[in-house]
Amino acid sequence: MTAKRLRVGIIGMTSDHVWFLGDELAALPDVEIVCGAEPYPELRDRATKQWRLPSAYEDYVEMLERETLDAVLVCSDNASKPAIVEAAAARGVHVYQDKPMGATLADANRILRAAETSGITLMVAYHTAFDPQYAPVKALLAGGAIGKPFLARGVSGHGGPVEYGCTKYFCEWLFDRSRNGGGTFVDEACYLVDTFLDYLGPIAEVSAFTAQIGHRDYLPAGVEDSAVAILRFRSGALGIIDSKWGQVGPAPVRMSYHGTQGTLTQSVRGTELFSTAEPTPPAGWETIDIPAIGHFYGQAPGLRGWRLPPRQPTTGDSRGAVEPRYFVDAVLGKQTIAGPTSPRVARDTQEVIEAVYRSAETGRAIPLPVTS
Repeated sequence: MTAKRLRVGIIGMTSDHVWFLGDELAALPDVEIVCGAEPYPELRDRATKQWRLPSAYEDYVEMLERETLDAVLVCSDNASKPAIVEAAAARGVHVYQDKPMGATLADANRILRAAETSGITLMVAYHTAFDPQYAPVKALLAGGAIGKPFLARGVSGHGGPVEYGCTKYFCEWLFDRSRNGGGTFVDEACYLVDTFLDYLGPIAEVSAFTAQIGHRDYLPAGVEDSAVAILRFRSGALGIIDSKWGQVGPAPVRMSYHGTQGTLTQSVRGTELFSTAEPTPPAGWETIDIPAIGHFYGQAPGLRGWRLPPRQPTTGDSRGAVEPRYFVDAVLGKQTIAGPTSPRVARDTQEVIEAVYRSAETGRAIPLPVTS
């Protein structure tokens, strides 16, 4: 007997992420994408052809009323997500939604409340959580590989949405602060905030600056192309995040974690760990010849180093289906959504983003939790 396949609908196709997320879902043997909803007819036509949809709708409410669905993939603009999730949750339909949770903290709170009161499975697609090195790095930090962390640094961004190749449908709302929630920070730095919360715990205070430097003249006033946030974690550790739409060339360092006994960095050179704590690196890491690197100011006795070189892409290389598999397994009752893609962590990520914009607007440090 053939096992039942989950009937999945797609709501919103203006986020360019919808195409690879939909492909990955469609590739799972226990998933059937049966319908889609999107106001733009050309996007509905593309989806119908790409996933061989039996039906497509202009209005997602009509789709939810007419179709029998197990779950939906939501890739609309950020401001539309709360109403969509509430409509799905009211019908007991599980939700796999693109990041971030919404355009504002109020949006995220509505989504969290809808998920918790209805009991549906909801997952927010923070894709970085499924990087092969995400869990090993988390384990190294939690296991004391760098001692007690006291500083986390994160760099995000790219040349700009148009330069990056985002479609006009995506850019239409990315450049609308009311629909996106902001500019580069909510779009790109959300990944770093989500990761830092999962790795280092709650954030207690945020200070931030945003600016439109003028990297890209197509941005309307009030939508930042550059942002810097300074974080204070409840643990006492500090954090720095910068984000930009105007990066020239690759960012030299994406993330670094600094502790009392070592440093871990993730960059274009791969992942590197320097430590005096005598950690056990994961399998496949290479030993670094410390003397060959040169002089370290204040080099600590007993310092050792390891490196995991960046993975080289191969023909047909792709993200695979690890992320949608995780969601589907949760819907099937095989596991519970936890960690960086869970509704709770995604909501807390949105709270930090809200604090960043409030700090930039008021010129003050914003304590968390954020008050209305």
